Amino acid sequence: MMLIKGSSSPIGLDISDLSIKLVQLDKSRDKIKIQALSKLNLPQGIIVNGEIKNKAELIKAIKKIIADPLYGKVSSEKVVACLPESKTFIKLIEIQKSPNHLADIIGSEIEKHVPMELNEIYYDWQIIEELTDKYLVLIGATPKNIVNQYTDLLDQAKLSPIALEIEPISICRSLLKEETFSLKPIAGDNLNYGIIDIGANHACMIFYSGHTILFTVSMPISGEEITAKISQTLDLTKEQAEKAKIICGLDENKANGVIKNILTDNLKNLMEKIKEAISFYENYFNQRGPLNQILLCGGGANMLNLKKIISKKFSVEVKLADALTNLSEEKNEFDEIFAEKHTLDFKLIKLDSDDKQKNLSIKQNSSATFATAIGLALREIFIDEL
Repeated sequence: MMLIKGSSSPIGLDISDLSIKLVQLDKSRDKIKIQALSKLNLPQGIIVNGEIKNKAELIKAIKKIIADPLYGKVSSEKVVACLPESKTFIKLIEIQKSPNHLADIIGSEIEKHVPMELNEIYYDWQIIEELTDKYLVLIGATPKNIVNQYTDLLDQAKLSPIALEIEPISICRSLLKEETFSLKPIAGDNLNYGIIDIGANHACMIFYSGHTILFTVSMPISGEEITAKISQTLDLTKEQAEKAKIICGLDENKANGVIKNILTDNLKNLMEKIKEAISFYENYFNQRGPLNQILLCGGGANMLNLKKIISKKFSVEVKLADALTNLSEEKNEFDEIFAEKHTLDFKLIKLDSDDKQKNLSIKQNSSATFATAIGLALREIFIDEL
């Protein structure tokens, strides 16, 4: 693989069911800049629910995105990749102090919390805080067969995997200023976050406080599920339904609220799950104080009115996450690359006569979809700073 001279920082490679996203960063003094960035959509069936089904085609796609990125050039064969969120587990647990060595206790404690057999998983752990009588320990686990799939994939793609990371960790590293000071708390730095990542095939909510993830919860929503429902209800093609979802979203003023009405049950289920997750946080982590912010990221983050609806329902500030918050790029520097314009012919959606003289269109910034890839690319840079 021919590479140009440049940054030696590893590539952040976000491999999901329907796309690959790539980011390579370059750190010069105290500036962290984007050297290369790209996205490539994958045909259905290459990866299904995080499991690789067509390794040969996936390797071709990886080589293509590295050889010809949308921006810049790749200059490293080292890679930090993420494991599929639906196949991983991460949680902050308490371990009582005892005469036994902590490492000897971890295995038995993990069995109490992880819904997988110990001999079938790889796991890792980190002490987050030592208290008088106990440790707060962050544990992460994933099935061995999934890890082996991805390491074998990267090896065959002639890449050098530095690490395989659980996705919520990389998301937090990208979105939160607190991660810049990870393990080095600063005064007044005590916000509690709920991060909702809405992807094409999976969504989750990450709870973060005091420089650590507390736990994650799967959410009953995905971009593909919503698109399919719109397609079936209005008898649209998948492409038309995808555009209708993006352009109209949950805005009752777009297409006379047709799309919002179709998604009523999906929205209701999502709100109920968020409520359950927040209640769990308040019951088991009440000493950390109330939730201060909810951040939205992933492909579904831009859904019209979603931010407003969640904020009104839970009386919490809701923001569209800024995936570039820990980089040194100028504001609007990559607007052209992240810009996505969508237009839909009015005839393809059932509208009243008042609306029949106009098409529907929208221009969105897709930077929130790169949160995982940017977080992966930041891993080695942040580790070097500690």
